[in-house]
Amino acid sequence: MFYSENLADFITNLKFETLPFSVVQRAKELMLDSFGTGLAASKEECVLNAFKAFDALSLVKNTPIWVSDKKLDPIYATMLNGIAAHALDFDDTHTEAILHASAILTPLCLSYGFHATKDAKKIIKAFIVGWEVAARVGIASKGSFHKRGFHTTAIAGIFGGVSAVAVLLDLDKKQIVNALGLAGSFASGVNEFLSNGSNSKVLHIANAIKNSIIIAHFAKNDMSGPLSIFEGRDNVFKCFGIEEQCDKDALSEGLNEIWQIMQVSIKPYPSCHFAHGLIDCAISLKNDGFKADEIKSIHCFVDEVPIAFICDPLEAKYTPKSAYEAKFSMPFLMALGFFDGKITLDSYANLKRKEVLDFARKITYEKRSSQGFPKYFPGHLEATLQNGKKIQKDIFINKGNFDNPLSLEELKAKFMNNALICIDETKAYEIWEQIARLESLNELSF
Repeated sequence: MFYSENLADFITNLKFETLPFSVVQRAKELMLDSFGTGLAASKEECVLNAFKAFDALSLVKNTPIWVSDKKLDPIYATMLNGIAAHALDFDDTHTEAILHASAILTPLCLSYGFHATKDAKKIIKAFIVGWEVAARVGIASKGSFHKRGFHTTAIAGIFGGVSAVAVLLDLDKKQIVNALGLAGSFASGVNEFLSNGSNSKVLHIANAIKNSIIIAHFAKNDMSGPLSIFEGRDNVFKCFGIEEQCDKDALSEGLNEIWQIMQVSIKPYPSCHFAHGLIDCAISLKNDGFKADEIKSIHCFVDEVPIAFICDPLEAKYTPKSAYEAKFSMPFLMALGFFDGKITLDSYANLKRKEVLDFARKITYEKRSSQGFPKYFPGHLEATLQNGKKIQKDIFINKGNFDNPLSLEELKAKFMNNALICIDETKAYEIWEQIARLESLNELSF
């Protein structure tokens, strides 16, 4: 049996009523977190510019967007909400898969989902199915999509998005197999956005959303795709990854037993997730009472994949030119954490703080494999004091990881802080309450 057939069996046989309570609850928590990060991005230039583009393209404007009271065409509204969810790099991550699937799946399910069906239980199932498929594609790649220069969310995310829409549209097994096969031809997204902090990364989310909807409709109308999309001569792991490093059995291992949605980490800091363990280390140095002038240098030990995102080229990372570049700068983020003891959306208001820039230049790195990566995004460093003494810091499980999670109170505080950037407290609580009891609804009032 082909892997796509195994996945299609899982999708068609899964019943909402048999889903573990904890899995359903986690799905709603991830939707809430993603919705909140989208609301927080309401004033981001890329969101505003994308709205203008979609507004010009929309012939029918009947679907609400999160960041204002305006409406767009259903597909464009869903795409815009996905852009907003990912714009601040504050959305969740499946660390082992190196995947931001909620930014794709939350708009697909809450925006397009209620356009396609009034069955909220089906919508929750779609979200869970999307995460299970996307995460397994990311895990199977063993980080090799990133090593080839592709954005894992753009590649794995299309398979999760297609799977979610397949649930919404009631595709049968044959149609789902075709949809997964077609998805391989729509996967795309390169990491060159890192060169100048451009908007292409958020468009990876929008592209996956649009293509997922189109592909599922193609498959529903009997367009065919290759059965062997995961194992054939020109399969996705060969084309986008390093096939000999991949573990394709991860595509189907533990289906219905190991729920990947339970392995998703929620970010406490609005920055590239790869840096979070190192931020935790820097905050730990501060909490130990060390002052900046006591520290001569900090040498970090970083895994291979994160280096391309948060370390190289190091000279440019010392002086980020925009908030987006700052979110992918290990030394700048660590310096922020050291001085402020936290990183919030307001942390990027001033990129020219002299004490932060001076401290950042004390930070260097070398490549070293860590035992926990990529299940965890750890932090390891050695700080040398002016008196020659060396201080070692090791964060094995970054804060917010599923094995070191945010509490429900911390999650709600993050949601409210994000939501209040865009809407009032009454509306924010209304969104929280509706998603918290989503399975009992047949529409949303927002």
